[in-house]
Amino acid sequence: MCISNNDILKNMRRFYVNKKDINHNKAIIKGQDAIHLALVLRLVPGNIVELVDGENTNYKAEIINISPFEIKLLILNKKLSMVESPVHISIAQAMLKNKKMDILIRYLTELGITEWIPFFSQRSIPKHCPKRIKSRIIRWEKIAKQALKQCKRSNLPIINKPVQFNEIINISKTYDTKIAFWEKSSLSINTIKKQNKNNKIFVLIGPEGGFTDNEMQFAKNNGFNVFFLGPRILRAETACIAGCTLIQNIFGDLG
Repeated sequence: MCISNNDILKNMRRFYVNKKDINHNKAIIKGQDAIHLALVLRLVPGNIVELVDGENTNYKAEIINISPFEIKLLILNKKLSMVESPVHISIAQAMLKNKKMDILIRYLTELGITEWIPFFSQRSIPKHCPKRIKSRIIRWEKIAKQALKQCKRSNLPIINKPVQFNEIINISKTYDTKIAFWEKSSLSINTIKKQNKNNKIFVLIGPEGGFTDNEMQFAKNNGFNVFFLGPRILRAETACIAGCTLIQNIFGDLG
């Protein structure tokens, strides 16, 4: 039976490696991935794996030395990713309670977002707690890396620390298209006028209780187009995923 190169690449194990751990034609895998590769998968020197650096490049590499502490690899070739979205999509999501933000990070990475900006709105249930922020960002980055390997992306989304609502509006000023989803709007996103240049899109999603009237008026005053997501009231996390999917369908490469 003849196995093609495409079949080999398709079934190749995929690992994230930090760009700083790549030096010319050598690479090193550390941490949990090294433990998983050595003790769980039981790969051995000579095995071929795929590496992704989170910066739009994939590598085909051969294991040359292996231990649970670090894996040394020889890079055989590299290529730019062909699966990234043609548009830059930044999702600004109001802070949600419990593990909902973790779930969103995974699905939004799969959907091809470029940047994730959490923020505190008037109705956000979680409150700003500096002691927890650092650990949450580390967890979100870990989840994004796991999703990156699964969905065959090569660009790791930028994950920002949570900011306040006013800061979100200021950040959005450099974007070509600004969109907010709000249950009180009566305007369908199908009415949006697609510009010739829509390469940077900013999407604003509210918390469990939705945005206040004042917040949405402030957003409108600063150039946001405000749309609804249909006649049914969606959970905040559902609205975020649905909104991102629609944006990718209209401006990106989904559908």
